[in-house]
Amino acid sequence: MRPVNCYLRRSSLLTTFSRSWLLIFFLFATSFSFSQTTNISGVRNSYYSVLGVDATKNAVKLDNVSGLSYGNTVLLIQMKGATITTTNNSTYGTITTLNDAGDYEVATICSISNDSAYFFNTILNTYDVNFKVQLVKFGEYYSANVTDTVKAQAWNNSTGKGGVLALKVEEDLILNAPLFADSTGYSGGNASISNSTCNSFTSGFVYNANNTAPQSGAFKGEGVAEVVATNNGGRGAPANGGGGGNNHNNGGGGGANLVAGGDGGGNYTTVSGGCTGDFHGVGGRTLNSASGTKIFAGGGGGAGHFNNNPTTHGGGDGGGIIIIIAKNIIGNGYKITANGRAGGKQFRRRIWWWGWW
Repeated sequence: MRPVNCYLRRSSLLTTFSRSWLLIFFLFATSFSFSQTTNISGVRNSYYSVLGVDATKNAVKLDNVSGLSYGNTVLLIQMKGATITTTNNSTYGTITTLNDAGDYEVATICSISNDSAYFFNTILNTYDVNFKVQLVKFGEYYSANVTDTVKAQAWNNSTGKGGVLALKVEEDLILNAPLFADSTGYSGGNASISNSTCNSFTSGFVYNANNTAPQSGAFKGEGVAEVVATNNGGRGAPANGGGGGNNHNNGGGGGANLVAGGDGGGNYTTVSGGCTGDFHGVGGRTLNSASGTKIFAGGGGGAGHFNNNPTTHGGGDGGGIIIIIAKNIIGNGYKITANGRAGGKQFRRRIWWWGWW
């Protein structure tokens, strides 16, 4: 990263412009053009993977810098990185430390150089780019009229991007349609049909859900901790992700955020004399916002175990994050929502969170 003195550059520009009468016209033209209401809909944010953080230069290295420029307001946030216990018992998924997961800050870009963005702001937090740090460009307007639903791009764990809706409006944000981050947080456990083997003794908390002959435990929901593939199934809740229901036909646990998720439903079977063990998925675990210095997407719900009548989806995806900076919000009866999605076969409780700046 090439060092850039943002404060010096900004001061020099202002000094130079102040000596020219052309600045008067420029300022009037800018004020006129920006004193408008912009109609907005759809996804208004751009998302970038952060590959490196240089706090000494208040800079981040990005996977690309397309669309970024001087003066843009951006969110820097780490989506993953919590450490959990992995013992195959009731302690599985307990958060031992959040590390940098949930750390975030809002910054203003002063310049773009090669593959890096430099900020006016001092970078306040620490970030570990091995655990899904992203930069989100705000949608910025003088005044904005929401004419059709404004949405967050869904979180994608493969790319490490999404799950956030962020708007900055100098004056009025007028809702004539909703702001919507429903089901854009961490992913629910995938639906995967098992064979019909009846087993009432799968009481464990960790299984490999890819094994389906039989599947001892359905897929867990996603959360702030990374889970290895061999531990991706079973009733244990990985941080704020819900646990998957165990064989036979136990329901998955709900995702969590600042409140714990609900436990999954118990065994359901019509088999006489068998498959009656209640080994439901455990609800996701409570997160700690550290007095508001951390924010999180909602945890995904665990999938339920099933062996017939395939569902359209497994555990419900968690709710995303919404951040709004605005002078006035005119609601007109429309909602700002970041709900999680219901699970496939049974109702799954979803805990969601939405941010207000």
